[in-house]
Amino acid sequence: MKRIIPCVLITLALIFAGSFLPVLGFTGLMLCPLPLCILGCLDGHRNMSIAELMIEATLFLAFSPTMAAYFLIGCAPLSAVIFSLSRENFRDAKKFTGGESLLICMGADIAFKLIMIALFWVFTGRNIMFPDAAQVSEVMAELYGEQPELREAVRQVLSLIPHLMPSMLVIYATAESFLNYHMCRAVMQKYFPQSKNIPPELPPFRLWKFPVSLLLVSVAGFILGWFIDADEFREVTLFVMNLQITANILMFVQGVSMAFWIMDGFRLRRGAKIAVCFVLSVPFFWPWLIVIGMCEMSINLREKIKFGAK
Repeated sequence: MKRIIPCVLITLALIFAGSFLPVLGFTGLMLCPLPLCILGCLDGHRNMSIAELMIEATLFLAFSPTMAAYFLIGCAPLSAVIFSLSRENFRDAKKFTGGESLLICMGADIAFKLIMIALFWVFTGRNIMFPDAAQVSEVMAELYGEQPELREAVRQVLSLIPHLMPSMLVIYATAESFLNYHMCRAVMQKYFPQSKNIPPELPPFRLWKFPVSLLLVSVAGFILGWFIDADEFREVTLFVMNLQITANILMFVQGVSMAFWIMDGFRLRRGAKIAVCFVLSVPFFWPWLIVIGMCEMSINLREKIKFGAK
């Protein structure tokens, strides 16, 4: 019971930081399931449920029913999934690898986010993932009232965002699942190594590899987008756009993983690795990382380069 109050306070702090501090917005909201994950691994489902009820009551009474519903449907279920995958009996019976466990978390997170979006749409008539159109128009009028051309350009960009929701949802759920899963395991391993409920280990980032089918899907989407008329087949065009955004990001991650594998193969020191990471953070190199990821998927560069991984 002594861990319940700290879990509740940390979770609320992350939610409030995500709501009121724009710089920490995504980080706070993404990590708000983490305290419940750790509490569940340490004290079991009962205490985790008690903490969740306390968080829900506080959000409902002190913040807003909308945020309470958002946490209940969109965030808390990820904690329960990670905890379930971490349980000793379940882990020993199913024998999921870390990669498989993370994929299950991602799938569950996407499913619950879709349920949340659908429920909010039914009861409020708007997409909870995006700001209210009236609020956006008001902010744009204040920021760009004297620059109509810029305001129109921003409006056109913003009008595309709702159509990119599928890819944005997949990317957000992937990042949220990975951060909470990885940090839950890291905290448990470092501070509570005696616990029997620890998430299965993920493969090292330098060894991450996505299937070649992802590359084939991306190429198919590119060919389809080349031949169809964007105005006549608008829905197909939007589908292809979401597909390519998601595929490009995953191929980018594959390229970064390959870059870390190469640095590890050359046994670069920490300072040199930091310098390389700084260079790779420059947007100019991002397309090349996608190309590297595509090459790794198609011809398996790790087998072609002789020094191999350690």
